[in-house]
Amino acid sequence: MCNPRRVRIRASSRLTRMWQEEVRRTGRASAEVAAEATLREEFGTLLGAPARRAFEAALGADTRWTWQDDAYRLDLDGGTVVYHLDTGEIEMTARLSDIVTAEAEVTRTLQGTVEVNATAEHTEKYYDDSWAGLSKSVAERSARAQAQKRADRDAAEQVARREEQERLAGRRRLAGQRDEIDAEAHAEAERRAAAAAELRRGELERDAETRLAQTRTDLLRPVHEVLAVAYRDAIVEYARRHGVQDIQVDETGGTLNIQFEMEA
Repeated sequence: MCNPRRVRIRASSRLTRMWQEEVRRTGRASAEVAAEATLREEFGTLLGAPARRAFEAALGADTRWTWQDDAYRLDLDGGTVVYHLDTGEIEMTARLSDIVTAEAEVTRTLQGTVEVNATAEHTEKYYDDSWAGLSKSVAERSARAQAQKRADRDAAEQVARREEQERLAGRRRLAGQRDEIDAEAHAEAERRAAAAAELRRGELERDAETRLAQTRTDLLRPVHEVLAVAYRDAIVEYARRHGVQDIQVDETGGTLNIQFEMEA
């Protein structure tokens, strides 16, 4: 055995890693949609002059009806009935409404690449006579392996540190853009809500037409109730003008019965 010799090996490690940070923001918006269908029919002109006057007087006395824009108006659940005094027309309107909502998600992404080069050295001893199996080639292999292991470890540590630093910087930049991203998400949600509202409006318009046709009788019922009162008052007034005193009026069961006797 002779004096040991030493061999020093340097190894390098190159490591590349991609990173990505993103923020997702959701915007929500709602829009109210309304549609209506209207039908106008002759009514007052179909009555005789005395009956029309009595009908219009009965409308004015009925507290359910309001006077607005030269017309008597009655608001009902899901619609209105209007009697136009100048034309004698009945205008029936069916109204439908709905609320549509929409969401939009906006994503902002920051990404980058971290690349590091690390080097490391390691020294091993050997003997010229390869005592204890420590030949130069063995020493070189061992030194190379240890140097490479250390270089790889250093590269991994460096790239992890740099990646974390860049990620944190990216998060700060995204945080600074949060208000802008929120506004963008809300604007997109409003655009989608407006588009959905336009489609829904077309559906409601068709539904309102159908509903108006189906509920026409119900919409006219309060008009006929007022007309019945007008006929009652007109008949009673006629009888009293002709000296009739014993007048019996019965309005039970949805039927109006008026009884009196007049001398020929």
